[in-house]
Amino acid sequence: MLKRIWYQLVKVYITTGLFFYHKKIKVGGKENIPKKGALLFVSNHKNALIDPLLIATTTTRNIHFLTRASAFKLKLVKWLLSTVNMLPIYRMRDGKETLAKNEEIFQKCYEILNKKRSLLIFPEGTHDIRRWVRPLSKGFTRITFGALEQNPNLELTIVPVGLNYAKAQDFAEPVSILYGKPIVVNDFLKEGMAPADAISLREEVRTRMMQLTTHIDDIENEEAVLQKLGHVDFLNPTDVNKRIENIRDQIPNPNTKIKRPSIIWKTAYNLVKLNSIVPLLIWKLFKPKIQEVEFVSTTRFAIGITAFPLFYILQSLMVNYFFTTKIALTYFGISIVFVLFLVKSK
Repeated sequence: MLKRIWYQLVKVYITTGLFFYHKKIKVGGKENIPKKGALLFVSNHKNALIDPLLIATTTTRNIHFLTRASAFKLKLVKWLLSTVNMLPIYRMRDGKETLAKNEEIFQKCYEILNKKRSLLIFPEGTHDIRRWVRPLSKGFTRITFGALEQNPNLELTIVPVGLNYAKAQDFAEPVSILYGKPIVVNDFLKEGMAPADAISLREEVRTRMMQLTTHIDDIENEEAVLQKLGHVDFLNPTDVNKRIENIRDQIPNPNTKIKRPSIIWKTAYNLVKLNSIVPLLIWKLFKPKIQEVEFVSTTRFAIGITAFPLFYILQSLMVNYFFTTKIALTYFGISIVFVLFLVKSK
């Protein structure tokens, strides 16, 4: 019970943080998520930790997550991640000897599904900010088939997910999360759960995911394809994918709209910068150390939901000390409103 309460509290906090971080969060297909029963969310992976947070905060299901094992190195972090249903998954880069630990993790996944709970997995294996759905690893089919081997009477459902970012690495950009129609794993099984069943299931899931997010098949020429596309709404992958299908004979489209910030927005931006010196210095310190572009938003978001509110609270306490509580509360409220204005009007 206490773990559930903690999970919900964290969920509310993260939901609030994402509201302040993204200009718009568009959710589609929530009616496709079964309210009960064993459920596996299978999603594309573009933006490190932001991806699972967006899925966890836009569904009513309490989700268990498979997370890269490298995040669990510190004991305190390991404990904290475990309190919000995160499980480590080991890869070759973590050391060949660590791969044996995955067997224990898979057993936990079987138990989660057999208890008719939900699990989130990113079967592309790693994150990639480029706009395509990579071939899926066999890990998620191993989990689904393993759970069904332990409990042949279990009805197991997969919901494919498409995450769509306007600009994944940028601050205050819109994002859409699209939940596809559910796939009943049992329908793909023949006698003995043959390898062909796993291949068929992987192909079906990948096809569904490609419909839920922008997919550029010729990924090596992504920049050329994007130039021909010009200005499109990446939050609506159905329309974008239709344009990609007919793009071969098109010439680059120079009519890409660039929105120029207004004087009011620039003024608010400078005021927020002046009022947030310490958190911005922390971000400036961490940014050069980020080695993968997919971790830019995750690091910025982590600083945003910790350093910024803490700094504003401390400044409000100082204002309260030197002036009055009313002035301190007014200052705190104005600080929040200005940040919200920057995000939503970008």
